[in-house]
Amino acid sequence: MPDANVGGDVGDVGKLLELLRALALPDARPRVLRTLVRGGRALPRPITELVGVVEYSAWVSELYAWLGAGGRRAAPRVRVDLTSSQLAPIALTPDLTALSPNGDEIMRHCLPIVQALVAGFAADDTAMGAIKFPRYRTADWLTRQRVTSDESEAPDEIRRRLPKLLRSGSPSTSASDAAEGAGGDMISRAIFGVLALWPVLRLWLWVSGRIPGMSKVTRWFLHQRYLAPELSGSFLGFASRLTASHRVDENEDQVAKLLIHAFLEDLRDAYRRRLWRPSSWRRTAYPVALLGGLSSTGDGARVLRWINEIRNETGLFDPLVIVAFCDQGPEREVGELSHVGELRGLRTLESLAAVGVAQPPDPLQEWVREIDNRRTHRSADAWYLPLRAVLPAEPRPWVSDARFRGLALPPAPPLASRAWFVGLCALVPVVLVAGLMLVSFPPLRGVECSHWPWTDGVSVALRDGECVGYSDNESQTFADDAELSAIQREVFALNARSAAAREDNPHRPLVSLVYFAGLSYADTNVRYPHAQVEELAGLAVRQRRALLASDASEPLLRVIIANGGSDMRSARWVVDNPLRQLIADDPTVLGVVGIDRSTAETRSAITRLGELGVPTVSTTLSADGLEQASPLYFGAAPSNVVQAKLIGDYVQGALAADGSRRYTGVTVYHPEDESDLYVTTLVNDMRAELAKRGVPARELTWREQQQLYRFPAPCESPDFDRKSLLFFAGRNNDFPTFAKSVSRGCLSGEGPAILGNDAVTRLITDPRATAALPANLTVRYVAKAAPVMLGGADCVAGVGKLGNAAVGFEHEQLCADLAGLITDLRAYPEMGDYRPTWAGDRTGLAFDVSGLFLQAVRASRGVLAEPNRTAIAVQLRESDYRGVTGTLAFSTRRVADTSSIAVLVTTAVGAGGPQRCLLMFPRSPGQDGCPDGTRSEVEKWAEPRR
Repeated sequence: MPDANVGGDVGDVGKLLELLRALALPDARPRVLRTLVRGGRALPRPITELVGVVEYSAWVSELYAWLGAGGRRAAPRVRVDLTSSQLAPIALTPDLTALSPNGDEIMRHCLPIVQALVAGFAADDTAMGAIKFPRYRTADWLTRQRVTSDESEAPDEIRRRLPKLLRSGSPSTSASDAAEGAGGDMISRAIFGVLALWPVLRLWLWVSGRIPGMSKVTRWFLHQRYLAPELSGSFLGFASRLTASHRVDENEDQVAKLLIHAFLEDLRDAYRRRLWRPSSWRRTAYPVALLGGLSSTGDGARVLRWINEIRNETGLFDPLVIVAFCDQGPEREVGELSHVGELRGLRTLESLAAVGVAQPPDPLQEWVREIDNRRTHRSADAWYLPLRAVLPAEPRPWVSDARFRGLALPPAPPLASRAWFVGLCALVPVVLVAGLMLVSFPPLRGVECSHWPWTDGVSVALRDGECVGYSDNESQTFADDAELSAIQREVFALNARSAAAREDNPHRPLVSLVYFAGLSYADTNVRYPHAQVEELAGLAVRQRRALLASDASEPLLRVIIANGGSDMRSARWVVDNPLRQLIADDPTVLGVVGIDRSTAETRSAITRLGELGVPTVSTTLSADGLEQASPLYFGAAPSNVVQAKLIGDYVQGALAADGSRRYTGVTVYHPEDESDLYVTTLVNDMRAELAKRGVPARELTWREQQQLYRFPAPCESPDFDRKSLLFFAGRNNDFPTFAKSVSRGCLSGEGPAILGNDAVTRLITDPRATAALPANLTVRYVAKAAPVMLGGADCVAGVGKLGNAAVGFEHEQLCADLAGLITDLRAYPEMGDYRPTWAGDRTGLAFDVSGLFLQAVRASRGVLAEPNRTAIAVQLRESDYRGVTGTLAFSTRRVADTSSIAVLVTTAVGAGGPQRCLLMFPRSPGQDGCPDGTRSEVEKWAEPRR
């Protein structure tokens, strides 16, 4: 178990939650065959009394919520405040004046506590299903009946009332009459005659006790041990003894035990494992009753005493787990919760008896070992397990701590209990045929991620819960985000327009590019669909520009969207399967663009694309050495080596207000993840660059996001060095936590100097992401395609503007068509108020990369009638492309280190503040490279001395 003192003094919280899990789980690894073969006697759970908890109400509520953290997989649970004024006292002696309006049924229940448990378990909405209580409901209903007949005629009066108990929505007489009138023939009369007799037949079968399936409730009443049912001769005779009018001569304890025994028998029946009843195997957690305010003289103590006696007297198993918070310690010996041993690795509670004896003695283990002897001697406290618990007065946030969250989740049910498995075993011939059809045609199963074999332009599959593959039309989109869904649909609409334009002018070449990225997210905490929206927007603008041309020399653009899954985890599989087939079948597919995440899986996918002979141009990947993965790989963004050099120049050239050096050292923050090529190569490049320049540097690392909060906050440190630059070299999903951690305790405008790597642009361009950051936070960050970023809101409005500097024709085209694209997106559902703040770096890079391919197609048409992948790859190496992000030149190296990259700054990141330039590559010696009118007033920069 984790250290109990990590993050604060949590006392016995961990032990309590471990104990709850051990009590609530029949088996931590449930298996049908193992249970049937090994057999074994299940052990009822102890009545656990927790002593020493002052604020028990808060703990009952928090434990109830904790047990429900599994959602549909949660354990059945009920909480009852025994001190509540709304909880009526036990009423075994009937008050015959407390009648309902009809005068027959007393509204007050004999055992309100048990009634509360029944109501809670019966209303349970977990995947295990609500528990039905036919025996208890029958017993409870009978105890609330007031009959006026004498002892000999009371059974007949009960018989007349039983249909009210059994009624379950039968058709009304008027409805039957109307239907019969509409039918009017002999068949309909016969059918309605049978239906009319059914209530009578059902009542006879139920009361007789002769049919096991129909009469199991009444049979149970005649065979259970309380109130001597054998003296009554029939169920109706026994039932009349339970009524309020005739119960006065019965023993109160026996009546109470009958009710509680019926309640426990219903629980037993629900959890009784039968091979022919798979629903029982799906109950992988016992029902838990959380009782607050238990006192030694209250009604709650009487109910628990009866449960203890019933278990001793019947010797039957019941699955009820009871955890009661006591006002004061019981008279019996109380154990220490802290002495309970390690329970996380325990498969079953029964196996605790085989574990070696612990020192000090484990009270739970002692109870498990002694319970057979104690129950044999019918000990008055056989089933009690009193434990003294040391718990914080306020349960939050300890119960919701991530260390304990997984404990509340019951195990998944065994395979053999699944409905489909049972159906498979029962209907093998039919299922085999149906299974073959379902495998061949997934849409028959209603699978969202599926397509018919004759559906063109789509090939998808479900892997690890994510829909991966490719699509070029609206039959399949990869999105759970309105913005991402809308831009995909717009791209697909432009695909249809491009196909129509090709039909109108067959001489125009149709270029198909596969946009390959991670469009789905297994973890919602790391989802930033806005980044993919930006790239698709750049491609959509290029499609629109191509459609505007009408001459035969201008290629048309078709974009195929491919999803590699979260963090591109399925990238290699997608390339090896759907994309490989697409590339083989469709010669118009000339390249793959986009590519998300510099990881080992992405590198493997790039290698495979090269083996398939497909030119691949990434938009933002910058990890060093990716060009070595394939001779057909090209990177449109500068490498991490260039980024490290940019940061080195910035650190050495930044000036304070008095003209002195702004920074004297750098602290590099980065995660420890060897599989993340982007982070590892960037950190290595930073080490080398800072060491070469003689800049003092240190590193702080983390493995889990929450570990970022352990780093000391500069503003809270007495030796806060304002000349130290905090460089974030991790992934975008960690940046908000990092920013909030290092800015703790800072006054407005006095925070530390933060510089984020280029991954931070995913947040900077997404208003929803920056909303989580302090509105007055100043953030410096590295940006690729800096001219587009600096275009700001003007570009979104359709105006190509870059401070006071002139912009190229391509930049003006991008901004003009981007404004039109945004207008079209607002026509999609849920996008009526769509207002992006500015064009992002990914928009510009995707626009340039697609333009690079179209330029290669134009150049190759002078040699070939139809362009092919080999010719396109040659053209990519031979021709430079001057776009909105700079010059994409691959003649000497297949990474565009000459493209633009800059250090930008925003002084109000959380409020979407304007972006300003501090330093930009490429630059002339002695110049900062920033376009005129875009420089920031935050600080100045001068050429560093070498």
